Amino acid sequence: MTALLVPLSYHRQTARKRHRQIEVYTICGSDRRRVGEERRGAPFARDPNQGKGAGRSFPRFLGILPIELSDRYPIRRDWLYEPLRVVPLSERFSLIMAKTKIAERIRRIRVLRGLTQAELAERAHMSRQALAAVESGVYLPNVAIAVKLARAIGATVEEIFGDADDGSEHRVDACWKRSPAITTDRARVVLARIGGKVVAVAEPTAHLTLPVSSGVRVKTSRGRADISTRLLDSEIDSTLVLAGCDPAVSMLIGWMARAGSQINAVALPCSSGKALAALADQSVHAAGVHLRDPKSGDYNFIPVRRAVERRRICLINFARWEVGLAMAAGNPLGIRDFSDLPRSDVRIVNRERGSGARQVLDEALVSSGLNSKRIAGYGNEVSGHLGVAAAIHDNDADTGVTIRVAAEAYGLDFIPIREERYDLAIPESEMESVPVRRMLDALNSGRFAREVAQLCAYDTGRMGDELARIDC
Repeated sequence: MTALLVPLSYHRQTARKRHRQIEVYTICGSDRRRVGEERRGAPFARDPNQGKGAGRSFPRFLGILPIELSDRYPIRRDWLYEPLRVVPLSERFSLIMAKTKIAERIRRIRVLRGLTQAELAERAHMSRQALAAVESGVYLPNVAIAVKLARAIGATVEEIFGDADDGSEHRVDACWKRSPAITTDRARVVLARIGGKVVAVAEPTAHLTLPVSSGVRVKTSRGRADISTRLLDSEIDSTLVLAGCDPAVSMLIGWMARAGSQINAVALPCSSGKALAALADQSVHAAGVHLRDPKSGDYNFIPVRRAVERRRICLINFARWEVGLAMAAGNPLGIRDFSDLPRSDVRIVNRERGSGARQVLDEALVSSGLNSKRIAGYGNEVSGHLGVAAAIHDNDADTGVTIRVAAEAYGLDFIPIREERYDLAIPESEMESVPVRRMLDALNSGRFAREVAQLCAYDTGRMGDELARIDC
């Protein structure tokens, strides 16, 4: 069947006589059905087919009238502001799908910019009801409104109204940054906007599952990288890059997805020291750290100040956790504390330099007067708390320093040594960026804090609190 696509208009009988576009109804056979939902304050028009004196209120829309019924339901020429256009029936479904995709795209970009409907409508010089109709897919804006929306939202017209699903590949010029992860992929990268610049960071090597990738590195030269990607600019801007050793970062990423934050969060597993180095290099938005100053006993303040120069850093609490020795279930070797490590029948697994767990072990050896050379496995280093627990579980080692949640994840016994505070170091300049704001929204959610406390045995009483602003 072929249909007529009928743009209609209504002239309000007032001094101003505003010209408005509306979408009225679809007529299928003899059945007239409303399209969309009525909205308070939407422009209304009198249905020419209802008889004299009859009136109805409708939202703005495009009336589609089958040619076979055009004689039965005549359309007055003074209602038309464009010539009639013949549209095949199959294209009606394409029109509906296109309107839906554009509506979702506009809403996603608006949310990423942190704008309400009223704020965007004011910037675009349109009514909030009209913007709501666009975002709900009821109204497909014309060229003039499309340009206004693009300017107000800080995007190009092609980005909003182009075919975002065409799979087109393009090149992005980015600042090339070293990844804090121990092993990285040679080609795949993560793209994000950090410090106002597009940054490319090599992603960690795949382990059992492939990590999230933004594109492929084509070449690098003098600190720049040519990246082949299919991401839109808005998708790069909505990427959050975190560095640190907390296994619960996966819960944070999952929570943000469940909460509809529309943020693509990527975790780069590494030690606290390497996370701070990445933060200083502007490779990440936030660095997780649990480093104790031996002299003062304070956590994270002095290490952050030493690692990051000429920037102001906000310290946001994530949780407090227990650090201790993990060993096989049932503790078959009867390990009690660090004094048992030099035994000939005990092998340890160690963390890399710059990690909080390595600091715990080294401080304990010094205070106990033990020589690290007498400890079997002291040079056997792995990355991450889960890496320590996995090595013990696989019988590659008998014990090692890790956190309670990692030991319990692998069914190991655990002897607590001390409690530590794990914080997120975030540059003050990034605190108002959309990815960081969405992360902070999650950290300040009571439900998320209770979930982490229940599943990880963390103390989340101060999760999301700003502990200090450190001048580095």
